[in-house]
Amino acid sequence: MVELKMVSFVFTEMVVTITMMMMMMMIFSLAYAISSSSLSTDEGKALRSTGWWNNSASHYCTWEHVICNQANSVAGITIFNSDKELGELSKLNFSSFPNLVDLQLYNCGLNGSIPQQIGTLTHLTALELSFNNLTGELPLSWANLSQLEFLILSNNRLHGSIPPEFGKMTNLIYLLGSNHISGYPS
Repeated sequence: MVELKMVSFVFTEMVVTITMMMMMMMIFSLAYAISSSSLSTDEGKALRSTGWWNNSASHYCTWEHVICNQANSVAGITIFNSDKELGELSKLNFSSFPNLVDLQLYNCGLNGSIPQQIGTLTHLTALELSFNNLTGELPLSWANLSQLEFLILSNNRLHGSIPPEFGKMTNLIYLLGSNHISGYPS
C-alpha cells in the first residue's frame, strides 16, 4: 500500500511539473507574440510614415525594397535609383528597426543632414547612401555601429573630418569619394 501511495505521489508530482512547464511555454509564446506584434506595428508605421511606399494595404514584408527576416522584422531596406525624390533621411524613424542590418539608399534624391538617430541601428552591417544630396558632418553616433562593415557615402556634399571614435569600428571599410571629408580614425 505504501508503494502504491509513493507511485501515486510521484505520478501526481510529474503531472504538476508538466502542467507548470506547459503553462510557462504558453506564457512565453504569448509574450513573444505580443512583442512581435508590437514590433511589426512599429515597423509598418515607420515605413508608411516616410511616404516612400504606396503599398499601405499589404504587409510591408511583401513590399518592393523591403527585406524581412524569418520573424517578419525588417532586416533590409534597399532602394536604388528611385523614380521619386525621397527627401529628408530623417523621415525614417531608425529606432523602429532594431533588426535592420542593411540600409542602401542609392541615388534616391535624399537631402539634408544625416540624422544622429542612425546610430541606434546597432546591428547594421551595410550602409550605402551614395549619389544623394546629403550635407553636413558624419554623425558621432555612428561610433555605436560596431557591426558596420560597409560604409559607402560617395557623391554627396558631406564635410568635416572622420571622428576618432570610428577607429573602434574594426570591421569598417570606408568609401567616401566626392565629399570633403578628411582624416583617418586612430
